[in-house]
Amino acid sequence: MTLYSLHMASDIIAFAKAASASLRVLAPFEAREAIHAGKIRAEATVRCFAPNRIVVSYSAYESPIAELDDLWGGDAEFAPADLVGTTLTSDGKATWVVSPRTGTAFSMLGRLLYEPIPGYDALGELRCLDDLSRDFLLRDAGEGRESGRPTRTIGLKPKRQRVASLFRVTSFSAERADVTFDAESYFPLRIAFRPPRGAPISSLVPHGEDLTVEYRDVRQIDGKEWSFPPPLPAGVRVFEELLLPRDDAARAVPFPLPVAALEQAGYELIGGRIRVVLDAPREKGYAILPFAKSDDRGSTEAAVILRVGNYVSRLMARRRAMASDHGEQVTLGDVVARFFDHRTAWGEAQREELPLLADLVWEHDGLFWMVSSNGLEKDALLSLASALL
Repeated sequence: MTLYSLHMASDIIAFAKAASASLRVLAPFEAREAIHAGKIRAEATVRCFAPNRIVVSYSAYESPIAELDDLWGGDAEFAPADLVGTTLTSDGKATWVVSPRTGTAFSMLGRLLYEPIPGYDALGELRCLDDLSRDFLLRDAGEGRESGRPTRTIGLKPKRQRVASLFRVTSFSAERADVTFDAESYFPLRIAFRPPRGAPISSLVPHGEDLTVEYRDVRQIDGKEWSFPPPLPAGVRVFEELLLPRDDAARAVPFPLPVAALEQAGYELIGGRIRVVLDAPREKGYAILPFAKSDDRGSTEAAVILRVGNYVSRLMARRRAMASDHGEQVTLGDVVARFFDHRTAWGEAQREELPLLADLVWEHDGLFWMVSSNGLEKDALLSLASALL
């Protein structure tokens, strides 16, 4: 290695160490973030107060993957169209989803940010850069200018794809990456990376394209601005998600839960708990009940998810519209219902290879019902639904 190349290597290592040190002590910040991966496009304002304290306000969200998942029976409550104009505030344990457009605010369990790239936490995430010289082989990819500011780009290649240290295991979900930094503030303006061969997302990104995360309009904010639960707009209708034992759930909801009817049909409540979503007065809401039926050997023979309530969730509304537009009218005694086999959305050649997945939706006595089944033939699903009335 020549003296010049040794100097270049030393220089890029010094810059990488300075950038990592700066990011490790980065004060709370706000930025405009854009994420691109194939046909996935998402834009949001992110306010990052700490690794598990983040506010995300989506202004654009396009995801063929999310739309396909919804068509194939996914359980995401909010679709891409629901997320635009929505603000999500999470402390890592719970998430508030606030939509001024619909006048609703939901307190949901867990970290629920609807990350655009499946399998990757990309919103406000800079921890992947907190020790560049330790984790990566570095390459100087040049200097430049963006918006009148000097920039420097570093190429990264993981030294090892998997690093184990006793009980901590770190996997690097990228073959390589290029990171463009503001050369003065050390903030990463662009992170472009290639997922490993064989990773599920790699088949969804066109050959030769990278997954890209870009930051613009970066500014520091006061950590005291963090508030959880967040302040809510005046007049919004507040809903809370709870995970309750079956008896507590039955007492909490303002409608009967047909747990006994499903148990008599040979089904068992998975996990022994029921997810319920209720408004503040506890007068409106819905429940989600997952059940499974086992065969003589203890293997799952069929699974159903029952959603029932006197309030229609976004997911229930989408499935009801899908069944109305593409499903078949059936009867459950005197009740008219709609049956939708999700395989009908695919061609005949593909349909035979797909698992049986169907929805049955109806309304009765002021309650909205939806039974989603995996493995049940149409007649068996109708029979089970009739037992619930």
